[in-house]
Amino acid sequence: MDGTIEREIIDLDVEKIDFDDKEQLKRLILLLLNRIELLAQENQLLREQNQLLKDEIAHLKGEKGKPKIPPNVPPREKSPKAVKPKKWSKSSKNTEIKIDREVHIAVNKSILPIDAVYVGERKVVTQSIVIKTDNVAYYLQRYYSRSLNKVFEAELPEDIKGSQFGAGLKSIVAYLHYKCRVPQNKIFDLLTDIGVIISEGTISNMLTRDKATEFFKEKMAILEAGMTKAKYLQADESGARHQARNCYLHVICNDMFSFFTIKDRKSRSTIYEVLGLEDDERLEIPFVTDGARQYLDVSKRHAKCWIHEIRHYKKLVPFLDHHRSLIDKVMDQLWGLFDLLNRYKNHPDNSLRVIIEWKFNWLFSRRTGYTDLDERLASTDANRDGLLKVLDYPFIPLHNNAAEIAIREGVIKRKISYGTRSELGKRAWENMFSIMDTCRKQDVNFFHYLNGIFSSRDNFPRLADLIYNTV
Repeated sequence: MDGTIEREIIDLDVEKIDFDDKEQLKRLILLLLNRIELLAQENQLLREQNQLLKDEIAHLKGEKGKPKIPPNVPPREKSPKAVKPKKWSKSSKNTEIKIDREVHIAVNKSILPIDAVYVGERKVVTQSIVIKTDNVAYYLQRYYSRSLNKVFEAELPEDIKGSQFGAGLKSIVAYLHYKCRVPQNKIFDLLTDIGVIISEGTISNMLTRDKATEFFKEKMAILEAGMTKAKYLQADESGARHQARNCYLHVICNDMFSFFTIKDRKSRSTIYEVLGLEDDERLEIPFVTDGARQYLDVSKRHAKCWIHEIRHYKKLVPFLDHHRSLIDKVMDQLWGLFDLLNRYKNHPDNSLRVIIEWKFNWLFSRRTGYTDLDERLASTDANRDGLLKVLDYPFIPLHNNAAEIAIREGVIKRKISYGTRSELGKRAWENMFSIMDTCRKQDVNFFHYLNGIFSSRDNFPRLADLIYNTV
């Protein structure tokens, strides 16, 4: 509804209203309620804009604007369907703890009575760590051959060739920076406090240059394996900054892997480039997204996220109680339909499918009289094929939360350090985002994986192989 007042309201003559015509009265009341709702929302928006202008004038005069004090939030009412939480009890984890050393403590025999007999020991396990340097001086044997006029020398371990630092230190630096989000200068403080002689530039090189080719190959192998084994794909994007330019961080993923890349644009051609598709190609597997334009027509089986669709209804915050009650009813019915879809996913059944299709048609084809809500219902109805794609492919998720969770690391990275400044830095973050999130999905220890790469070991399972072996 726009700001133009309806002709029916302008031409309204109270004296000519037929109060016996209930349909006419209902239509007129709904029309007036929608107009009141619109005016109330416009009034609130104008008040907020007016306050912003007042604050700006105050700042220009060297004064402070109105403080932003959030309103009191009323306590949440407990849902009648809420399940009573189970009593929590702490369980022993001693069987999971790796014992590094044992200490046997003897009883002070001066306190023992004469008849005391030894009956064994009681085991008490504590956990701790030791953070200290492990500096090694390597003495390489050398032999000289007079006949060949040549010196033969023992070889250094593979992980320290051409470097003054071992794989353990490089792994902890990468782990702290990428997994724990610790800035480089704080890593420098930690290492120097421990006693490591290192510069901030060396730490930067560890994060961006050391094993850069190997990490890039890991990322590309993850994508190839993931695309080969995927039954469905998900995608999302978020803003990113690179070399003071606005860019976009893209993620392609599913429950087995995640692949990240930073691009200048978020257009459909960019999505095609990331997926390795030609202009006339389409994905043959389901593609679950939030419904953004760049993802349309990428797959012949495009599924849309239910959570994103429901968020549109949550954004409707009317002033009038009548409109609020209408939204509450629709939200209850929406979540009821969502529960049915989850039941169908777990146990596909043709009779349940018929019920879901009927309920969808009934819910989104009807009209409530609240203009904003009716427009939202019509929009959902138009997205019917994408929202009900799960009926044809029960193995796909109902929402795009997995992609949103994956992209969140990039959002946090942007907030902490604003963006990347070099091509090496951009590629390093793309590599580590991909490896780190795939490790999470494959239940692989990220630190151990980093150590395997930095130490040039080949005796550990690669992520791409784990993806290929996923059933």
